[in-house]
Amino acid sequence: MAKTSTSFKKGEAKGRPKGAVNQLTKTVRDTVMAVFNNLQSDPIANLESWAKDQPTEFYKIASKLILSEINASVEVITPKLPDFMKANESKS
Repeated sequence: MAKTSTSFKKGEAKGRPKGAVNQLTKTVRDTVMAVFNNLQSDPIANLESWAKDQPTEFYKIASKLILSEINASVEVITPKLPDFMKANESKS
């Protein structure tokens, strides 16, 4: 049995494109969302009813959905001091 050669060249991507979601993951996520949405029409078994009964557990979950890290770029602009203030600047 002979090996088939591939014409893969360095730098070429193989497989799914970067950021593409696995089909099984997408199917499971869509199914869970459909079940979740169906449960919301049930006045006894919806998320709001559960949250009222279990507020601590609800807030544990909700807190995990809040961003825990914010990336920011800060630029500090030093004001130009008048000449009469520059003389006092080195004394402080």
